[in-house]
Amino acid sequence: MGGVWGYVNWNWLWVGAVWLSEELRGRGYGRQMMEKLEHTARVRGCLYAHLDTFSFQARPFYEGLGYEVFATLDDYPPGHQRFFMKKALR
Repeated sequence: MGGVWGYVNWNWLWVGAVWLSEELRGRGYGRQMMEKLEHTARVRGCLYAHLDTFSFQARPFYEGLGYEVFATLDDYPPGHQRFFMKKALR
């Protein structure tokens, strides 16, 4: 139905994947999963989080959670953009 995973590297959380089945999207489950992941990262000493997404994926979702774009690769894949995003967890 869905899940989220990442790993801790020094004081940073890297969010590797966030996924929910179509029928569960828009109900707050993604936000809950991310909040639990970020909480666990804070407990482990993380001060920041980072991830990447594509123009055809979930940038608005992550922005709604407080992430901001710090770098963009254009035409990756062709005709799209890859966004690198970060957030302070303090």
